[in-house]
Amino acid sequence: MDLDFIRIECEIAAHSSVQLIATLYNALRNFEEQFKALCCHTMQKPCTSCNLQNRCPYRVVFGQQLSSDAEIVRLHQKPSLPFTLYINYNGDDISSCTVGMAVVGSAVNFIEFFHTALLRMVEVSVCTVLHPADFTLRSYSLDYLGVRHLITGQASLPESVILLSGQHVLQNSVHSDSVRLSLKSPLRLLCNGSISHRFDFAMFLRSQLRRCSSLYAYYGTGKLDLDFVRLSETAQNVAVFDDKTHYAQPPWSKRLNRGGLTGTVECNGLVEPMLSLLLLGSYFNAGKGATFGSGFHQITVIG
Repeated sequence: MDLDFIRIECEIAAHSSVQLIATLYNALRNFEEQFKALCCHTMQKPCTSCNLQNRCPYRVVFGQQLSSDAEIVRLHQKPSLPFTLYINYNGDDISSCTVGMAVVGSAVNFIEFFHTALLRMVEVSVCTVLHPADFTLRSYSLDYLGVRHLITGQASLPESVILLSGQHVLQNSVHSDSVRLSLKSPLRLLCNGSISHRFDFAMFLRSQLRRCSSLYAYYGTGKLDLDFVRLSETAQNVAVFDDKTHYAQPPWSKRLNRGGLTGTVECNGLVEPMLSLLLLGSYFNAGKGATFGSGFHQITVIG
């Protein structure tokens, strides 16, 4: 079993601002439009009227076709999209920022479309705030440690990107019983039908179990081989301390459905393979709206 994925980032070399960050976040939903414009020669609506059908990259990526395996549909229902977008900037210091994404499973075959669509989405957005002469864009492929490798051009893209493995993350992570989570964009976890206003480790872990197992089931080879019941039960014993998370509306949006938890929290008492799962899940965001930028977080091992 395995789940291939690729991470790419677009760095904006310019003096950023709250306005630019807000513009970029609001543009993430335009990624689908940019992707479709690259793939579709006729822009027919609906796609069912197109004779390319499942040979079209746009249809393959955004079609969210249900599995023919009834057990997968029972467990996971409708699949999430095979990519995750995020925006990374350093808290109050927004002198620079990056817009990145992880592309998973068979969707990596269309990495040229993802790369071009990401650059176009960012460029169009930044041009609404800055003059074209006032910024430059550079794109990178990221390795497991987040080290960036410059993508020098579209022609060299297949050779420039680094193919990562979910199994590699799960099998090569050194266990630690203490971690720090930095919630970089609003984390929106559902609790009794509402967005939770406090951080709960067990709820967070279960969310990542569901997300990673769904990605494996729909876009990987085989299923995520973890003891879900044991992990869910032992997660209740993980202690949360130095909790500096808080629920708030993000400064880049006044819409009530964008609020969530941000800040940092430390957790102690993890058992194997919790850390491996959390590290894998950190590549794909977490919670509601994860595909389009919510729940972007980073994990730091303590000790």
